[in-house]
Amino acid sequence: MTMKLKRKQLKSILLGAAILGFGGCLAGCESSTTAEDYVGVQTSLAFDRTKPVTITQFTPTSGSVGQQIVIQGTNFGSNEDSLTQVHVTIGGKEAVVVSRKSNALYAYVPSAAYNKINGSVLTGDIEVSVTEGGKVLQKGKAPGGFTYERKMVVGRLCGMSFDTYDHAVWQDGSFANSPDDVSGFKNDGVMQFSPYNHDQLFIVYDQEPRFGVVAHGIQLLDLKAKTVNTILPLSKFSNQRLRTIDFAVDPFMYNEDGTYSWRLDEDGNKTGYADENWEKSATPDQLKWREHLIISADNNNEQYRANSVYIVDRDPNGDFSSASTVRQLANYRQCNGASLHPNGELYFTSYTQGEVIRLDMDVYWNTILPDSVGGLGSNWSPYVLDNETTATTVTGSGAFERLFTVQDTSWEFQIDIHPSGKYAYIVVINRSYILRTDYNEQTKRFSAPYRIAGDMSNRGFQDGVGLSALLRRPYQGTFVKNEEYEAEGKEDIYDFYFCDSENDAIRLLTPEGIVKTYAGGSAATHSDGETYGNENGELRDFARFHRPTGLVNDVHRDGITGENTLIFYILDTYNYSIRTITMEENLEVDANKGN
Repeated sequence: MTMKLKRKQLKSILLGAAILGFGGCLAGCESSTTAEDYVGVQTSLAFDRTKPVTITQFTPTSGSVGQQIVIQGTNFGSNEDSLTQVHVTIGGKEAVVVSRKSNALYAYVPSAAYNKINGSVLTGDIEVSVTEGGKVLQKGKAPGGFTYERKMVVGRLCGMSFDTYDHAVWQDGSFANSPDDVSGFKNDGVMQFSPYNHDQLFIVYDQEPRFGVVAHGIQLLDLKAKTVNTILPLSKFSNQRLRTIDFAVDPFMYNEDGTYSWRLDEDGNKTGYADENWEKSATPDQLKWREHLIISADNNNEQYRANSVYIVDRDPNGDFSSASTVRQLANYRQCNGASLHPNGELYFTSYTQGEVIRLDMDVYWNTILPDSVGGLGSNWSPYVLDNETTATTVTGSGAFERLFTVQDTSWEFQIDIHPSGKYAYIVVINRSYILRTDYNEQTKRFSAPYRIAGDMSNRGFQDGVGLSALLRRPYQGTFVKNEEYEAEGKEDIYDFYFCDSENDAIRLLTPEGIVKTYAGGSAATHSDGETYGNENGELRDFARFHRPTGLVNDVHRDGITGENTLIFYILDTYNYSIRTITMEENLEVDANKGN
């Protein structure tokens, strides 16, 4: 079917195509051919029922959904022909035809425009047919195929929309049949994968943005079983305000029933600490006991004895549940976040004084390990001020150390540590900027931070280099390996993606300090002029979020190629959903593999 456009509109479309690099293809086809020849504003020969439809070439030869394409050939008919219709399919998918001339068609590439798969290469046959009353009069096929390049797109994993926050309800269960069968996800929160099982994604919710209303308990989203369940009620944490979730992996050996195992060390003494041989041979049921949830809590106490960081063990069945043991790991004041370094140290924050505190987890592990397997077997004291190492003194266990302050007091911030451990980003939520702190390999400590992105005095929505970029309430971030950096041999091969919550966007920060908008925030391309929405699809021009806060990334099996591909999971707070960003997929074409 042909879409008829006015001459002025067609010129605008063609200009847009040229900007996208498409105009060069048009200019190189025939020196005597003008732009108007392609978009059908000049005279054109009528369709001849006695002659075949032929396709001689098409340009470009590759592209993705929404790409403009010109198909050249013969006997296509014209825009003025009201008796016949022209149809273009690419990979069996119907394309929108913008203009029709006897020797050229102008169209847009449809989604999933391929019918052949060879490894990771997807190609689609291009066919043009002229019909009348639904009957095909003539049909032609292009030589060669169109190489389809899939895009990363936004989708919805589970959750359903509600008119208002108060109407939104929490509903655990299975979303195997429909994403609407579970609901909730309506508080600000962050997420984290189980280190040994990336089918399990854990979510912790803040009381924000509804103070005074008890937030939801900790949830487990099982990506394999397609279920959501509340596994730890807030009562396990005295109904306090929880802020972040992470995992600590202890250094011990376990039997499959969760009891400690042991071996003889070099001196012939019993030890419960694992060596490389045990780690290589351990079963999943043995390894899972090493995982412990680390939960930060924002509680205030003027004596600096508030519950700030909890550690949660697996229950007797090997799960995290209301039967799990919850211990106080660190007591200080108004903790906004706690993160584990690859070396095993824990770093947590204090909103009150803008402090970053270090906890030597080796001291903790050695304290709780029974003396029968080489530990101290003593009680743990979580109070920072009673167990602190300073420049001049050591009190108690000396496990804690206050490292530095962040700019000022009352700064709400979280810590995201680079996979290499060489540095961390400090995301200052309520002041809308990001700091960087570098790690000293010799002292095993982070140093005083410096601002790398955003303006502490101004909030906004602006991409740019470093301090010229503007953010609006950044939240959870995640490091993502960039294959191009790796191929170029760069030292740092990770970009940092983060939720820019009140800009309704997912943004990224490059190692060079450049801030870019990756997905959402597309006010300019929507008629309502707003950044927020719940549309799925193409990242920048169509998809929108509404106050996203949680963000993690992983790889999963591509439903088309069978290869591993990147996927993001987003806690989209005001859309009450878990959203995804990954390659567009069309599982219906699996049967065509190898054709």
